[in-house]
Amino acid sequence: MIRASLSREYRFSAAHRLNSTALSTDENFDVYDKCNNLNGHGHDYRLIVTVSGAPAEQTGMIIPLDTLDAAVHEVIDTLNYKHLNKEIPFFKDKISTAENIIRYLWERLEYVLPKGRLYHLKLWETNNNYFEYGKERAS
Repeated sequence: MIRASLSREYRFSAAHRLNSTALSTDENFDVYDKCNNLNGHGHDYRLIVTVSGAPAEQTGMIIPLDTLDAAVHEVIDTLNYKHLNKEIPFFKDKISTAENIIRYLWERLEYVLPKGRLYHLKLWETNNNYFEYGKERAS
């Protein structure tokens, strides 16, 4: 089967505080340093969404761009300009690390995109740190 992939970039901003209830105040500071600030801190995230599949005969596309954009915005708009720990129920019992943020994004995007199309996510938290989540590549 011929498969193609499409990657598209999106942006959103959110605040969070890295803090584990399993650690003491001192341990949290030792692990998370300034990211454990009581009031939190923010990031301008860049998210690259990759979908994959056989292009449709009728359109030659994996997915129409407006369909992809609408699905992605349905998810990221719920995070945009929010304090993740305080406003997003998923993070009430999970530490809002980028690893958990990208997991959150994957779970929701997998639900709103056409079945089997979501292939890979890349989340830039800073210019130096990015995180990836996705399907195993076939060898």
